Amino acid sequence: MAKGKPQEDDEDDEVAAPKKSKLMLIILILLVLILLGGGGGFAYWFFAIHGKSPQGASAAVQAQPEGPPTYTALEPFTVNLKDPGVALQTAITLKVHDEKVDEKVKERMPEVRDQILLLLANQQSANLMTTAGKESLGSQIALAVNRILGAKTPNSGVSKVLFTSFIIQ
Repeated sequence: MAKGKPQEDDEDDEVAAPKKSKLMLIILILLVLILLGGGGGFAYWFFAIHGKSPQGASAAVQAQPEGPPTYTALEPFTVNLKDPGVALQTAITLKVHDEKVDEKVKERMPEVRDQILLLLANQQSANLMTTAGKESLGSQIALAVNRILGAKTPNSGVSKVLFTSFIIQ
């Protein structure tokens, strides 16, 4: 009889192993379903917050004008930064919506250059050493120029500021 008991334990182990694997499979499937549901919920929340559906995002891409972009190159700028004895020399090109906006920029060039000079002179060299600092400055310049032009959206004015030269001395 002593030999019979170990055989029963072996049978219990064999029965328990398939039960454990089935239980693990069920848990794994439930976990995958929960993750997929959470991902779908996150996508819904993200697009609801940003006000665009995936179809709206593709429509926005299609709404952009076809054809080559228009660029307006500005004369180089040399300004003293807020840091004592530090100067910035930069060349800027504006990416604009169309040729009409290009003409508006040229008509209002003294105001455009004045606003850009004020923005540049109000910078710290440490901020401009980083990519994020340069991108922030570009966004500030685009907003200032769009205010001068009366453009309510980047698609009707300056959509991007491109630094074609950037030297801090």
